[in-house]
Amino acid sequence: MKQDTQKELERLGIGRTVRALREQQRISTEEFASKIDLTPVLLGQIEDDVIPPTIGTLLNMSKILGVNIDYFFRKKSSLEKIELTRAGERLIVPKGPHSNAARLTYKYQALSYRLQGKKMEPFLIEFDTETEENLIPLSHEGEEFIFCLSGEIEFISEKTRITLEAGDALYYFSSLPHVLKGKGAEKPRALAVLLPGTENSAGV
Repeated sequence: MKQDTQKELERLGIGRTVRALREQQRISTEEFASKIDLTPVLLGQIEDDVIPPTIGTLLNMSKILGVNIDYFFRKKSSLEKIELTRAGERLIVPKGPHSNAARLTYKYQALSYRLQGKKMEPFLIEFDTETEENLIPLSHEGEEFIFCLSGEIEFISEKTRITLEAGDALYYFSSLPHVLKGKGAEKPRALAVLLPGTENSAGV
């Protein structure tokens, strides 16, 4: 299973794309890691396609590097006004083989990654409930909408703890440090829509 995950990460090449763009902009590993709140070692593992980045980490990377998040997924872009993604065309980022509080604890699928100029980023997320992990709250600019499709999902911030069940929806400003984790026997699934970098100070 670990070998399959590693092969899929290498096939996607998200880390290689990040490294190429970072080096093109002459940003050192240490400087970039500091800006996205990761250790240089962890950033190196992401860029080597050993572990996958979280969606929040990708958003922070895209802002610093001056690209949309779908830049890391697409092989070719579309200038059309619409984009249709068939079920078999979703790009799946697997949960990494390692357990670490700063690493990915869910599998996600990019549902739209070819349409140029779009503002929203939709993902299908499947949470892992098989391991107990101490997660570190993360934050980034923008707004998020989560719709629970099945199972139970827990939203955790410094002052708030909310359990979402199938059919429940949650909208929040992403600058609030937060964690999303699965609960129960069934692996929860959710639709997540992110709007990067649009938050204004009145909502913080």
